[in-house]
Amino acid sequence: MAKPVRKPKAGDSAGTARLNSDLLQASYLGDLAGVQQAIGDGADVDCVHEQTGLSALHIAVGTNNFFLTRYLIDAGARIGPDRTGRWPTIIAAECRVDEKLADYIVEVEAKLLDR
Repeated sequence: MAKPVRKPKAGDSAGTARLNSDLLQASYLGDLAGVQQAIGDGADVDCVHEQTGLSALHIAVGTNNFFLTRYLIDAGARIGPDRTGRWPTIIAAECRVDEKLADYIVEVEAKLLDR
């Protein structure tokens, strides 16, 4: 009989790391359902990829995914610079995202800076 697969749980370091990895991978793939599942299971919406320094939000912007970007912001993702100091608007410009996403991220950052 096959051993049941242990579902990662937030709270233990290995489980949290796995959930965060799932969140970042789903973000890169544009897998909204996977992102929702990882966050629902306890992934940190602001986790950062160790090698790139990018959060799920930065990845969503960089891959030109408007709906995922909006979902992550609505889920409470921190709007700020990545580890190298690039704000989402900078990533949007570097990656030449669609105008709709560029306008949205500029608006979100402007509201944040107006506070």
